[in-house]
Amino acid sequence: MDHHLAIALSLTASVSFAFFSIVARKALGATTPYVGAVIGLAIGIPILGGLSLVYSDWSGLTYEAALWFFVGGIFAPGFSRLLLFMGYRTIGVGRTMPLVTITPFLATLVAIAWLGEHPNLAVWVAIFFVTGGCLFLTVKPEGDSDWRRIHMIYPFLHAFMMAFVNTSRRYGLLLYGDFIIGALIANAVSLPTLLLLAPALPKAERFRMDMRGLVWFTVAGLINMVAYIAFFAAFQYGEVFIVMPLSYTAPLFSLLLARVWLREEEKLTWQKWAGSALLFIGTAIIALASA
Repeated sequence: MDHHLAIALSLTASVSFAFFSIVARKALGATTPYVGAVIGLAIGIPILGGLSLVYSDWSGLTYEAALWFFVGGIFAPGFSRLLLFMGYRTIGVGRTMPLVTITPFLATLVAIAWLGEHPNLAVWVAIFFVTGGCLFLTVKPEGDSDWRRIHMIYPFLHAFMMAFVNTSRRYGLLLYGDFIIGALIANAVSLPTLLLLAPALPKAERFRMDMRGLVWFTVAGLINMVAYIAFFAAFQYGEVFIVMPLSYTAPLFSLLLARVWLREEEKLTWQKWAGSALLFIGTAIIALASA
């Protein structure tokens, strides 16, 4: 395994996810989270399909590996991305992104039980930082009435879902080491899965969009595809407990970008900064110890 390449790909994914979250937040003023998720998946399929024709060897794909890519695709990127967009809309980028950073710790637990990975003591020390960060982020400052705690269910559901999905990706890539094919299968399964979910959503949360929303989500979809490919590829070269913490350092970049571009939409309180800092320290401890 090439841990240096895994680290580079994970950090690339992190920065790209941060840019994506800001652009997506802008787009949500003109359309729904559901439309954004559908557009992102529709953009990804032809891109990944073209890359697979040029760089991949389909003849080596095993049924077992394809099955795990398929199972992961049922939940992500489609359904999990919808949950992420709902979080952006209801509680904002600055709170959603730090909350989903509990995913690396959940994924580490799954990887220990499933894949037999052996992270060091730093993982457990970092959990305390994550817990403290989450507590800070649940505090509603005086006058902050534009969000409800119940809406925190969106990033938390996203976190639990991605913990399982990303461990299954690692397992699939151990069986068949071609991240392009793995990402393509997952993406191709996610799109019809997401379309089937439409009737379960309120009508106001289904298809509603103007040209401005289409442009913003097209840009967001392209940025997210870069992040998605880098993130998926990292699992081919490194363990879950290395890839996940580094990839989920995006909240720091998200808060910095939100400060610049979302000043009128995002209230960046000291609780957000403190919570994000604790979460970032927790992930950094794991990253440094793993490297």
